[in-house]
Amino acid sequence: MTVEGPEPPDGAAGEPKDPAPPDAESPEPRDAQDLGRQFSHRAAHPGETGERLGAEHDARSNFAGATVTADRFVGRDQINYITVTGTVARIRMVALTDEDLALDRRFAAPPDFALAMAAVRDRRVVLLRGADGTGRYALARRLLLGLALGEVRRLHPETDLGSLTGADLGPGGYLLADPPPQAAAKLRAFDLDRLATELGADRRLVITTTDTAGLTDPDLEPHVVDVSPPDPREVLRSHLAAEATHARALELLEDPDVTTLCRDHLRDAPPAQAVRLARLLADASEPVAETVRARLTVRRVADLERWFSGMGDLATQTLAIAVATLGGEHYDLVANSAELLTRRLEPEDQPPQESAPFGGTRSARLRAIGAHLVRSELPARHGGTAPGLVVRFEEQGLARRLLRLVWEEYDPIRPQLLNWLRLCVRSEVPTVRIRAAVATGILAAESFDQIRSAIILPWARSDDDEARDAAATALSVVAERPELRDAVTGLVNAWSADDTRPLLRATAARAWRVTLDGDGDGDGNGAQGCADALTLLEQLAKDDRAEVKEAVCTSVAEMLEYRDGAFASAALGLLTDWVSSRRPGVRVTGRLGFLLAAADLGQFAADGTWRPTLLCHAERDPAMAHRIVRLWHATLNSADLHDAAKDVLGEWARLLEETPSGPDLLGWLMGAVGFDPRTGRIIHITASRWSHAPKSKVAVLAALHARRTLR
Repeated sequence: MTVEGPEPPDGAAGEPKDPAPPDAESPEPRDAQDLGRQFSHRAAHPGETGERLGAEHDARSNFAGATVTADRFVGRDQINYITVTGTVARIRMVALTDEDLALDRRFAAPPDFALAMAAVRDRRVVLLRGADGTGRYALARRLLLGLALGEVRRLHPETDLGSLTGADLGPGGYLLADPPPQAAAKLRAFDLDRLATELGADRRLVITTTDTAGLTDPDLEPHVVDVSPPDPREVLRSHLAAEATHARALELLEDPDVTTLCRDHLRDAPPAQAVRLARLLADASEPVAETVRARLTVRRVADLERWFSGMGDLATQTLAIAVATLGGEHYDLVANSAELLTRRLEPEDQPPQESAPFGGTRSARLRAIGAHLVRSELPARHGGTAPGLVVRFEEQGLARRLLRLVWEEYDPIRPQLLNWLRLCVRSEVPTVRIRAAVATGILAAESFDQIRSAIILPWARSDDDEARDAAATALSVVAERPELRDAVTGLVNAWSADDTRPLLRATAARAWRVTLDGDGDGDGNGAQGCADALTLLEQLAKDDRAEVKEAVCTSVAEMLEYRDGAFASAALGLLTDWVSSRRPGVRVTGRLGFLLAAADLGQFAADGTWRPTLLCHAERDPAMAHRIVRLWHATLNSADLHDAAKDVLGEWARLLEETPSGPDLLGWLMGAVGFDPRTGRIIHITASRWSHAPKSKVAVLAALHARRTLR
């Protein structure tokens, strides 16, 4: 196979213009050599950068999805009560809205409608009781409108029936919908009997309440009519006929995919689900069933707090929090993390709980929190996907909304939640650390000042580079919020300018992505953001302290990999400039950055084989090939990193040994790198020792021979 190599650098037809023998520079400080060995060891097990970025992308996806900030209860939204002065109390009430009346025309009767209507005709005060979602409000409205007593009004839910008299209410129907628990507990049969005698034949009062309202007066039972829900299919038909034209409604109901969708979602469903499904079907674009199925995954905001608080026990709630934070990790890791949070939240003086040897099953716990186990879709570092089952919420967007709910509504657990996140960031599992950092960023976007000072700043000043990485990841998440982007970039720039605090400067280097566009998809101010990132890294590359150098190199490697190499050309240009710098420390940083990228970055070809990312770039783009040649040349000829560079090159040979055309590609590239006799000899001696990669050895030596022949 004949492969044309890139043009050699200027002046490299024979010897380089400015040859750099190995002893031209005094060896760099021990720190640089240590970093070189550390980076070169990655070549034996490459892919750490890609794994980190992949896990972060997956973690962000876990928090993505539809964000619902409000939802409507059918017929009960935007109520403005008017106040009427009665003989004893000020009574707040409101007439039924036009929407209420429109919804009543879509009413689907429950099985015991006739019994309920008879009760309202015979009694002047009736208490309708039913489970959430059974349509008790719609039934009460229909009963009162059906009596045709005049205008129907709603009383404020907190109306005190003990002080309400018949004189306060004119002719018509009155609806007291779902009084709050404390008011429901005060309901007394005496007050209902008194009102019934005071209301004339032209007035009725219907009270609705949940079956969990906690009615305390046993004498209320004669006033109670238990509500059963209507057939959800009838509710769907009546609402769909009103939402769409008759022809369109028939067309939708005859669609096989829609039929399957309705069967799946209306089995034992409350009427509210049928109403919502009808609205979604009427508004959906083609393909209707697929569009509606995606939108049905969004939980109503009004239900979220009730759902979470009603889980029954702390262990289930902490499992939900752990899935929200670490969703996408293996179930065992998430469950163990949830147990740690449970221990932190249990009261210290609580006596030990005696439990059966076998508690709730895993399946039951997952059903309770709306989660499921799925095969991992996160690529593994050495092919395929990470084995095993991972846990995720079934509902798109639930993770973000649940985490925000816990943070905003449960103030007492905030300190322990933050301590738990700190613990997760110290996990031995890298992907757990990343997901915890992303979750911290989600919370920081809600309470930036608090979490910046409580968590992010201590992480940024930590001696632990993993904690500093977590701080940078959290800040990159916060920077996606347009209103916070300036604050985050200002913070990072301030850290980068503080020459007295190398750990903060190192964190600033790792936070290079905060300058990119906030939406994370490559749009917006990506070009300017990339320029700002380059400026940031260029400034920090002048710092000779080891922690800053390592952070800069790690970030340049990320830049080469990020968004499928969208910034690879810019990153290679940066490294090429650095290895040609007049500042010895910057030259070292350039070589170290290249060495890390060469050792760690890789990608899977179409045939499933692993190839070094830099070799793929060189094969596809002559301009990038030219830069990669110069970087290999500079690193192989360096006084400090030449041994590490040879180790990485040997690992390339091993990886490419059995890949289609891999040895030839390596020979092509090394033939171009060995454009001068000295570098050619270095590569020749190195390749001659590749007993582990005989095909690569032959290809490289042949390419060097051809180069010498042309010379």
